Amino acid sequence: MSAPAVSESTPSAPRTLADPWLAFHVPQPHARLRLFCLPHAGGSASLFRTWQAELGTDIEVCPLQLPGRESRLNEPPLRDLRPLVEALADAVARHADRPFALFGHSMGALLAFELSRALRSRGLSGPVHLFVASYRAPHTLAATPMTAATHDIDASEARRRETALALPQGMGEELLALVRDVVLADTAVCEGYVFTPGPPLTCPLSAFRGSEDYVPDDATKAWRALSSGPFTSRTFLGDHFFLKGTPRGLLQALRRALSVPPSRS
Repeated sequence: MSAPAVSESTPSAPRTLADPWLAFHVPQPHARLRLFCLPHAGGSASLFRTWQAELGTDIEVCPLQLPGRESRLNEPPLRDLRPLVEALADAVARHADRPFALFGHSMGALLAFELSRALRSRGLSGPVHLFVASYRAPHTLAATPMTAATHDIDASEARRRETALALPQGMGEELLALVRDVVLADTAVCEGYVFTPGPPLTCPLSAFRGSEDYVPDDATKAWRALSSGPFTSRTFLGDHFFLKGTPRGLLQALRRALSVPPSRS
């Protein structure tokens, strides 16, 4: 007897849509925890594309892709910190079925810190470890008046930023315009930030910088005041963009820190 024909009206399994906030993400079903990563101003998730291979299968690397770059070029970049952090909190909460840590470089460090506080304000579990790199502790930031560069930037200025933003040389004008919009939006996020005092985090906090970084050592160590958990500070060889390529020294430090049994913030 032949098998009964399947009716065309038979419902099919629902499609699983990819989360636009995750990019260069390779699921690790047996991972102990996830590591969400946030890039510098003007940067993108591809900064962390090699990290999964380096950190192994027990840590699932989750690069966060902000609107307006790479796979999200068709979306306008966000210019205000608060809605950006709330959207990030939504994204992380969707993937918080296991312990997680946060890593942020430069502007990403500011976002990771405020993201930790936003999750706490929602009554959700926070990171088991907060890693920040190349950014002054938020409570030490002076109020910065908005500048003309926040609102406009010409093609020549965008080209000058190619090296710092790890962009291909000789970019077309259309791509330069996209970079301009992202850089301006990220500049507005940083310039518009005002630190609001609140209870310290309780998770371990590690702060890093490059040996030639324009972020000074004392401003890096000042992160100590923002968590009651264990604090570590370390300087790696390089400038503000010491993360370029595959920063194996930093990745080894992350792996060692995350080998400690997690405790939620």
